[in-house]
Amino acid sequence: MSAARPRISRRAAPLAYGFLTVVTLLALTPTAWVMVSSLKTGTQVFTGAGVLPDPVTLQGYVDAFTQIELHHYVLNTLLYATLGSAGAIAAAFLAAYPLARYAFRGRSTLVAGFSLALAIPVVGLATPEFFIMRELGLFDSRAGMVIFYAALQFPFTFVVLRSYLLSTPRELEEAAAMDGAGYFTTMVRVVLPLTRPALATVAVVSFVQIWNEFFFANLFLVSQEHQNVQLALAGFRSQFGFNVTGAIAGATIVMLVPIIVFVALQRQVIAGLTAGAVK
Repeated sequence: MSAARPRISRRAAPLAYGFLTVVTLLALTPTAWVMVSSLKTGTQVFTGAGVLPDPVTLQGYVDAFTQIELHHYVLNTLLYATLGSAGAIAAAFLAAYPLARYAFRGRSTLVAGFSLALAIPVVGLATPEFFIMRELGLFDSRAGMVIFYAALQFPFTFVVLRSYLLSTPRELEEAAAMDGAGYFTTMVRVVLPLTRPALATVAVVSFVQIWNEFFFANLFLVSQEHQNVQLALAGFRSQFGFNVTGAIAGATIVMLVPIIVFVALQRQVIAGLTAGAVK
């Protein structure tokens, strides 16, 4: 017999939804303020006169693209986030599938090692990571940042994918094996489509984390042409500190990209987050 689902009484429901609405509005207020303020003049931002922009101006966006060439750093960050996430997903899937499906000596040790990497504070390993990147010739390079970000996101991606694979049935894989499908054929044509929700979830999370990453980009990147958008915004504030609308407009553009990615994949992400809840 399945457990009864908890129900909210008619009196408590309005209070619960009202509370959630207030919390949601409070969480969205800073984002809305930044987006609205990007259309204001500098004087209106500093004085705080009025909630809505009066007059509406796009000068902040013009300054963001002309003074620091924000589009160049956006393309760099898109490269790091897209390829870094793809690299982490590819490596994690190739590791998670056999560790979820096959029993062999040393499997528990590998799973524990990959999983425990989540507990290690990566910032505390900044010094050895710096020397490793330098010795491998990956310091201050786009390829180096892609490889580093893929490795940085690997533990989280591995844990999520393996957990999802453990909850999926094996009947389709067994049927494919009976039809003569090999290991890689089964993995690509049968298992990969089944894990689409989990793949979308880790893709969005990894993309957003790489997109918003500042510490290691500041540590490993020296050349301005290789910098990501977070470093560009920090430089914008220090070099053009008087232009508050330009900084706010740049921040708005930076916020919109992960929002668009999430909206595009939200159905798959929600399916991945709720997978197993009804099993």
